[in-house]
Amino acid sequence: MLNMLKDVGKRILFRHTRLGAPRYDYNISPRQCAAIINGLEDLRHGDGAIVEVGVARGMTSRFIAEYLRSVNSNVPFYCIDTFASFTPEDVRVEVERRGKTRAEISGFGYNDFNRWKANFADFDFVTAIKADANDFDFGSIAPIKFMFVDCDLYRPTLNILRNAAPYLASDFIILVDDVMDNSRWDGAFEAFHEFASETNFSTEVIAGNCGVVRPAQPVRSLLRPNLCAQFFPPPVRSLLRLTCALSFFHHLCGKPVRLSPHE
Repeated sequence: MLNMLKDVGKRILFRHTRLGAPRYDYNISPRQCAAIINGLEDLRHGDGAIVEVGVARGMTSRFIAEYLRSVNSNVPFYCIDTFASFTPEDVRVEVERRGKTRAEISGFGYNDFNRWKANFADFDFVTAIKADANDFDFGSIAPIKFMFVDCDLYRPTLNILRNAAPYLASDFIILVDDVMDNSRWDGAFEAFHEFASETNFSTEVIAGNCGVVRPAQPVRSLLRPNLCAQFFPPPVRSLLRLTCALSFFHHLCGKPVRLSPHE
């Protein structure tokens, strides 16, 4: 009887209100979510920690933690934040140097370190760290193989990239959110491109506003996964390439080309 009443209540709410409407609760785009998963998949068997800097209430943190759990990974996942909004110095730089208003860049003061940790108590591989990322010692959690940076402002974003660089694993991926000019959080845009100009790493912007930092010769694009390499071993890939080449030759010549074990 109780289940029947619940079902009737759900039917009324879904059909006559918007309370049952599906929502997209992430502050990053679906393509950025895809880039995170592709990056983590690329590096799944590599050495190093996973790091997120600027976690807010933990939506992206939960997304990453659920992925790690789904692949039975026990790699350490460090989540770094002030858990108390932006630092006064970071705000001062935005206002005095970059022409922002304090009202424009206010936010995230709702966060609470103890509440955040309690929300992730079921993920024993997640470690929350309360710190000013400008001064954080990334050597204490090195090597780092994957990092997601979502600090919005110029000063912390640039300092994180510079300070983490010496402690990156040999194969690594850094994703930086809000790399978009003329936006509320375009401090991240300026910081990313300044860092790109002073490093030999490979850098690009994907999905409209997601900065990517990788070793000088990255394996593949995060938004164009090489499905052939992902699902087939090298001998099969070689045979597929040969078959494609022969098919192309057939189209050029108009004659069938056959592979014979006796040829």
